[in-house]
Amino acid sequence: MKINISKASEKELKKFDRKAWHKADIEHYGRSIRWISKPIIFKAIEKGKIVGRINAKYDAGVVYIEGLIVAEGKRGQGIGRKLMEKVEKTGNRLGAHKIFLFTMEKWDSVKFYRSLGFKKTGNLPKHYHKRNFVIYSKMI
Repeated sequence: MKINISKASEKELKKFDRKAWHKADIEHYGRSIRWISKPIIFKAIEKGKIVGRINAKYDAGVVYIEGLIVAEGKRGQGIGRKLMEKVEKTGNRLGAHKIFLFTMEKWDSVKFYRSLGFKKTGNLPKHYHKRNFVIYSKMI
């Protein structure tokens, strides 16, 4: 049997996905699952300028923090905390039970996430750019 692998679009795979994932959901969850995904993006503004941003994704009851950054010179003022709290509240409203992220093992952000109640739940050795990252999670 000859198999060809080629680029695809989400649109052309929609019918295949609906049927294949339905069967997989029944096999793994015992029922059909309604998989809801939503992007969550917020910015922090001070005097008309963006001083921070967070982007996350809600997927089937879990929020994944994809990125959080606060402008240099604005760190330590509670901006990151406010952004994280906004994402957590949004996740709660969407029905999330968990929030998680990963960060580099030796970054200052580790202390920040711990202060928000996150616990280390995994290791990602030699991950991005061959650096060690860690996974932090929190039940919400």
